[in-house]
Amino acid sequence: ATGCKRSASSPVESLNMVGLRWLPWLGVVALVWTGCARPEDPLRPDRPPGDSFVLDRAGLVHSQSLDRMNQTLEALLRETDIEILAVSMPSLEGQAIGSFTEELFEDWEVGERTRANRGVLLVVAAKEERVRLAVSYDLEDIFTDTFISVIEHEQLVPYFESNMVGEGVEATVELLARRAYEKIRGQAYDPLEARSDVGRYRAGGAGVETEVDLDNLDSGPPAVAEQVDASLAGYFGPQPTPGEAWARFLEINRRLIKDTSLGLYDEATQAHLRKRPNTDAGQKHLANLYDGHSPMIRPQGDRAVILFLDDLDHLRAPWFFHRGVDGWQLDGSVLPNVIVYNHRNQWRFKSLDHPYMFAFDDYVFDQHGFGTTPDQ
Repeated sequence: ATGCKRSASSPVESLNMVGLRWLPWLGVVALVWTGCARPEDPLRPDRPPGDSFVLDRAGLVHSQSLDRMNQTLEALLRETDIEILAVSMPSLEGQAIGSFTEELFEDWEVGERTRANRGVLLVVAAKEERVRLAVSYDLEDIFTDTFISVIEHEQLVPYFESNMVGEGVEATVELLARRAYEKIRGQAYDPLEARSDVGRYRAGGAGVETEVDLDNLDSGPPAVAEQVDASLAGYFGPQPTPGEAWARFLEINRRLIKDTSLGLYDEATQAHLRKRPNTDAGQKHLANLYDGHSPMIRPQGDRAVILFLDDLDHLRAPWFFHRGVDGWQLDGSVLPNVIVYNHRNQWRFKSLDHPYMFAFDDYVFDQHGFGTTPDQ
C-alpha cells in the first residue's frame, strides 16, 4: 500500500473490554493486515496480504491452534461473508485500548474483504491486561450486545482466569464462527446482500464495554471446580441405565455445574474436563443443542451409544457411555479421541476403529468420516 485509508466518519465504537492478569510469558496474538506500511511504528504493523487472519508474534498460540484459527476464519469469510481478525500486542505503550482499537479497525479496514463491510476485530493487550472486541454496524444483528457480553463473561474470562489465554482466544474465535453459522441456518441474514446505509470501516452497532478484575490467576484449570453439595453427588453419580446417564449429563449442562469430580464421569472424562475450562457458554450451547431431540439408545454389553437420527446437519454428535461397577458413566477415553468438529461445528469420525462402532452398522461413512443412514 502507498498510504493509509482512513474513514471520515466518527471514530470506531469499540466493544467489550475485559481486565486480565498476565504472567510474564504471556505475549501477543497479532493480526494480519494489508493496510499502510509504517514499519517505524511497532504499534501499526502492516496487515499481511493473502489468506492469513491471525499472526502470533510472541508464541501465545500453538502452531496447530494458529492453523486451525486461520482455516476457520478463511472458511467463515468464504461462506458467510464475515471477516474476523484477531490481534494481541505485548504493550500499547501508554495508548488506551479504546483508541488503539478504533484506529486499527479503520487503518486495517476490517471487513474490506466482504461485500458489505462485515468485520470483527479482537484486540488483546498483554501489559495493559485488557481485551476489546469491535463489531461493525453491518453485524449488529448477528453479534448483539447480549452475545458480546456472553463472550466476555462466559467464554473469555474463564480461560484467562485459568491462565489459558491462547486457548481462550481460539475458543472465542470458534464461538464467533458458530454464532455466524447458526444465524445463516436460521436465515437471519443473506451473506450475498450488500448494505450501503452505513459508513465504511466503522465499528459499532452492537456491544458492551466492561472491565473485569481477575484477582486469582492460577497456573492452570482447578483440579476440582465448584463441587456440588454432597446431597447431589449421588444424583449425578453412575446411573442404572444409559438413558438416565444421558439425562443427568444434560441436566449438568443446563444447571451449569462445573464439578469435574462427579461420579457420572469416569476417570478419563474427569481428566479431560480438567484440561480446559467448562464455560457457561459451552454448557448452554450443549444443552440448547440437544434439548427437544429424542435420542436413539443403542447398547451392546457394557457399552452404549446415544444417537440422534434427526441430525441431518451433523450438529449433534453421538455420546459414548460404558457400565462400570456402580453403573453407567460417560466414557471420556474414547469420545474425545475419535470425534472431531469442522469450522461449521459439524461432527465427524476421525477414526472408525473404536469399540463403539457397533452402533453405526447402518451408517455409510464418506472419506472424511461423515456418516449418514439410508433414511437420511
